[in-house]
Amino acid sequence: MNPRMRRALTTAQAVIILVIVIIAIGVGVYFVMAPSGGGGGGTTTSPSTYGTTTTTTTTGGGAGGGGGAGTTTTTTPKPSGPLAKVIETSQAVVIVGPKGSVVPSDVQVPAGKKIIVVAYKVDEEKTKPINESTGFVDIDPSFYRNATVDALIVAARKATDPFIRYQLYEAVYKLSNFEVPTLWLGQYVFVRNNWDWVHGRYYHPTLAERWDLIWEDTDAPTVNIGIKDYVNSPNVWVDVTHGWPDTFDPAADYETFGWAVWHNIGDSLVTYWKTNTETVSPDLAVAWVHNANGTEWYFVIRGGVKAYDPWHDTTYDINAVDVLFSLWRIARLGLDPSWMITAFFDMNASSVLSEDEFNQELQSGNLVAEVNGKTVQPTSLQDLLNAFGYNGQTAGVVKLKLYYPYGAVLSILADPFASIVPMKYFFDNVDQLKGKYQDALSASNNGKNPSAWAQFIGTGEQEPTHLYLNQYPVGTGPYYVEDMQENSYLVLHYNPYYWNKTLWSNAPFGQGDKPVHERVIFVINDDAVSRIEILKSGQADTGAIPLDRLKDIQGYQYPNSNHVIKVETGGLEPTIIYIVLNANKPPFNNRLVRQALMYAVPFDQIKNDVYAGYLARLYGVLPAGFPGHNDDIVIKYTFDLNKAQQLLAQSGIDPTKYSFQIWYNSGNTQREKIATLLQTFWGQLGFQVTVNALQWGTLLDRTEKGDFDVYIIGWAPDYLDPDDYAGPLLYGGTQFSILDYQVVTSLADAQTVLSG
Repeated sequence: MNPRMRRALTTAQAVIILVIVIIAIGVGVYFVMAPSGGGGGGTTTSPSTYGTTTTTTTTGGGAGGGGGAGTTTTTTPKPSGPLAKVIETSQAVVIVGPKGSVVPSDVQVPAGKKIIVVAYKVDEEKTKPINESTGFVDIDPSFYRNATVDALIVAARKATDPFIRYQLYEAVYKLSNFEVPTLWLGQYVFVRNNWDWVHGRYYHPTLAERWDLIWEDTDAPTVNIGIKDYVNSPNVWVDVTHGWPDTFDPAADYETFGWAVWHNIGDSLVTYWKTNTETVSPDLAVAWVHNANGTEWYFVIRGGVKAYDPWHDTTYDINAVDVLFSLWRIARLGLDPSWMITAFFDMNASSVLSEDEFNQELQSGNLVAEVNGKTVQPTSLQDLLNAFGYNGQTAGVVKLKLYYPYGAVLSILADPFASIVPMKYFFDNVDQLKGKYQDALSASNNGKNPSAWAQFIGTGEQEPTHLYLNQYPVGTGPYYVEDMQENSYLVLHYNPYYWNKTLWSNAPFGQGDKPVHERVIFVINDDAVSRIEILKSGQADTGAIPLDRLKDIQGYQYPNSNHVIKVETGGLEPTIIYIVLNANKPPFNNRLVRQALMYAVPFDQIKNDVYAGYLARLYGVLPAGFPGHNDDIVIKYTFDLNKAQQLLAQSGIDPTKYSFQIWYNSGNTQREKIATLLQTFWGQLGFQVTVNALQWGTLLDRTEKGDFDVYIIGWAPDYLDPDDYAGPLLYGGTQFSILDYQVVTSLADAQTVLSG
């Protein structure tokens, strides 16, 4: 699976997590010790595992004569095969191994802990070779593959029992800490800056702010920003930053900047309204239901929505076919964020329904919806719309088929990569498709057979619709792209055709069907000092300012006014920073080397000198606040060069024979400083280390192909589930023909599952 390259961060800042999860805390060791054997004589005893003896003593005696005693002894044969892995978590002992593996004979289950067994068989034919895989798409960014880890991740993803799921994620967290294919570094403390004339900013852990929901004081200054005739004024939101969206095709974009743009120029089926993290709100879908086991979802599409094409000054009406086509196209292209569709949705088995056809489905009474904390079973479309409080137009229904129930399905569909683009837009403008729109509709039977679109839409980075949309993005959101120059500036203008523009008629968001922020401008500048000066001059309202330079702007007063720059701080964000090692090449394919490098990371110095204290230690793949994060069961790596040298000696490698490069994205001064510190201390271990900056797009292109040694990057959640970290950042792409997971009551039962 992928992963999501999912949103590798281009800045050191992201959004704060508002989800609080109760984490089960316990103390454990990496390998559990074994139970004592069974015993006793004169009775029948059951072995606690295998290789033990069952003794049955029988006393004779019958109506016809004498009696006697007989003893039968049976030894349970000890299975042969590879040893299963045993991982103790806070509330369970997790035993995982391939079919035919053996529970280690010395395993002991502490009192009060349950046994969870995961048995698997690798599907070698369907598992893509590592050297043919794509980072964040087919395999984790470290190109690390471990069938045991992968089996745990897939089992946790599919588990519906919260206990099993949480304990499996603790096991994943523990293994990510022990194997360290990635050097988990830290979790950000929330911090951001802006002039105090700005109001209405809010936080969400997965979605950027909507810039039409932010407003400014009317006495905010008007300042020429030095690009054409654009100005920063009370009606313009200006952000000075660095980097550039990886692509303007939402089906391919998997990074923070691009998602922020698409959250404002596009619409998905559902969304999170501002700070809400508990429930999604209607967006292009006005109502939805699912079958009893959650494998079929039906979405009623909002009528009257238009996509605006500013490049040809035309509009497109959006309907259910456009929705299905957009989601199907994500899967078809197979680019960075596609895993979030392909891992869970069978898009070729999904379809479009008319309102009448959907009504017939509802009449069965077998479809349910959760609305405002209540479960309802509507028996007609009108019942469903009433339950959601909607009385407007509709534009068809989309039925999405899942491979298995997945609790985060709505959260995934709220992501900006799932923004809806009109199908006809491609067939009107892409040379290879012009004049074929009706053919594509007919071939798919108006969306009932989406697999037919494969004869029109290709795959990969050179696919024509992808190349076109990257140059000419079109969406249905509150803004559209008005002007841009790569790596220089990006200008958005409010969309006069936006379906929800009446929102702007209400203070404080706007007036007369216009938002307060009629324009949004990103000024791109890779020099941190220049960004500080641009912000202080009032040319920008906010900026990507290095954390160690916040003291240079906090409280700065705008000349001849009472306005000052504010720096706000808060709790932990779900955003993490980590160091990716290429675990598919020496010396990083040696776990002891990876652990040695982990001990040679000067975290305290990075925390204080690079992030001004705004960083919390992270020991595994899951940040604090997500199920599975438990620091009581992992190795607490400290900065210890002596320990690092000992591990290198044990590894059997000679560090002086290895040279490698550490990459970071240009303009990110924090990562530059981290890379320089690593160069110093890893050099003291004997490695020959150089540091290089790459443009953001170049960094993504090269690293996703496995063409790297080490690089530094960040991660913000796509959706609010631990799988959104474990999957993208640790899953090695192993495919399984068998994957069985269950709670058992004895080690003998665990062995039965493994042997069966």
